[in-house]
Amino acid sequence: MIEFLIYPLIGIVAGFLAGFFGVGGGLVIVPSLHFLYSRMGYSDEISIPLSLGTALACIVINSLSAISVHLKNKTILWESFLKIFFGLVIGSLFGALISTNADKEVFKKVFALFIFLVSMRMFFKIKDSEKDAQINIFIAAPYGGLVGLISTMFAVGGGIFIGPFLRLMGKKMKNAVATSVALTLPVGIFGSISYIFLGLDTKGLPDFSFGYLNYLSLFAIAIFSSFASRFGAKMTQKVDDKIFQRLYAFQLVPIFIYWVFA
Repeated sequence: MIEFLIYPLIGIVAGFLAGFFGVGGGLVIVPSLHFLYSRMGYSDEISIPLSLGTALACIVINSLSAISVHLKNKTILWESFLKIFFGLVIGSLFGALISTNADKEVFKKVFALFIFLVSMRMFFKIKDSEKDAQINIFIAAPYGGLVGLISTMFAVGGGIFIGPFLRLMGKKMKNAVATSVALTLPVGIFGSISYIFLGLDTKGLPDFSFGYLNYLSLFAIAIFSSFASRFGAKMTQKVDDKIFQRLYAFQLVPIFIYWVFA
């Protein structure tokens, strides 16, 4: 029954971070669910893909809640969204296939390295373009495919890649975050469907599982995350860009530490 005490905390933290940073919430949900399922006695062969699939489904709910706020503030860059979208969808369909077949010990260490590199990119500022550049679709579409692939492999929503990319193209931080939030929706939808399909024949899954998606965890977390993500999205508008970028980096540090020692 301890999970019913942990789910609200996961939902609140993940939802706030999803709305505030545009990262989908998977960065918090995946290690939290992995920890929970592992303590319940499930091996990494089950707990990792189950955590990933469930986290991606949570990302759908978080992003829908946060997108409504960004729509109201008119901060989503729809032209940039469309240029990244199509590649993102294609990449999302393959990420789950790779993660479910990967060696789980290697997977955890690669995940840790991935989090570390993203954190360093945001903490040690690389000079972004001062000029708002027109994004070339022949760059955006393949980049979207890569982002979709990696995002469903690690259930990170894609925001931690899309935000920095849009900043590099000269977009304002708040616009970059809002567009990232919007693009986490297709990642969550296509990614979670992929994990459901890949887990349909898996034996020994926890109760209330449909493939690699545990709908008890999903709904228990989503109840709290949906409200928290709206609050996070509203707070984005009130924080200075430079402070925002440092906070973005710092939130990744404890997640990196978890996957190093998991």
